[in-house]
Amino acid sequence: MTGGKRVLSLQDLSCVGQCSLTAALPVLSACGVECCVLPTAVLSTHTGPEFDPPEVHPLTDVLPAVWESWRKQGFTFDALALGYLGTGAMDFAARVADDLRDSTLVLIDPAMGDNGRFYSGFGPDYAVRMAALCQRADILLPNLTEGCLLLGEPVPEGYDEDFCLRLARRLAGLGPRTVVLTGLDCVPGQATNLIYRSESGSAVFQSRPRLPGRFHGTGDLFAAALLGRLMRGDTLEQAVETASDFVAAAIRRTDPGHSYGVQFEGCLGMLGCEKRLEKTSLTGAK
Repeated sequence: MTGGKRVLSLQDLSCVGQCSLTAALPVLSACGVECCVLPTAVLSTHTGPEFDPPEVHPLTDVLPAVWESWRKQGFTFDALALGYLGTGAMDFAARVADDLRDSTLVLIDPAMGDNGRFYSGFGPDYAVRMAALCQRADILLPNLTEGCLLLGEPVPEGYDEDFCLRLARRLAGLGPRTVVLTGLDCVPGQATNLIYRSESGSAVFQSRPRLPGRFHGTGDLFAAALLGRLMRGDTLEQAVETASDFVAAAIRRTDPGHSYGVQFEGCLGMLGCEKRLEKTSLTGAK
């Protein structure tokens, strides 16, 4: 095990909903990584249709003081994870990324849309600002919708692997060292992730059978598990595969009546093992 790793997770805290910081903290901890949190806002619930519109309390005025306190005390971080930010925290996130960039792995999940459209409260202006932030990323982790929105392109209804590869190359032009496109539908019946390295132009597709249904918070779980496994010494390909296995197992364990998130808690033990999970270990009943 690679010990002593510390990650800073900068995103919202949805108090109910099994997403954002309530997913990142347990997942990274299960990987044996110290997770420090900096909430950009406190939401009573996530913004999905299962709940009434949440109570939202931005913490924009608090964030700089917390950050300066940490800097004075000399805290360092092995990785920075940026997730759901909101407009008010965008400039602050850029500042933190710039302060840490020389010594810290920066992972950006541009959480702003899915299923062909923006999340509530976001629009083209937010995508432009997020695209500028993404130049600071070592790893950029969009879904297909977010990848298209970052480039100001329409989201296609149908596409193939060649389209995904072209999209990844264009996203690499924003500045990230590596692009991981997630949850792609480019292979019938499969959920596919594409790993594209900007410097070499190498591309790796990883596919597995697509599970039925759509679930809130799976992207947050995937990002945290991927980063946690990287901190333990996995290669990027191994980390992507293990994160996919973890999310798939969590979906299988989720009660069909549990509509607002994925019941991932019973799968956390999968992330602390020294050896990478084999797909065959995840077959069978919940």
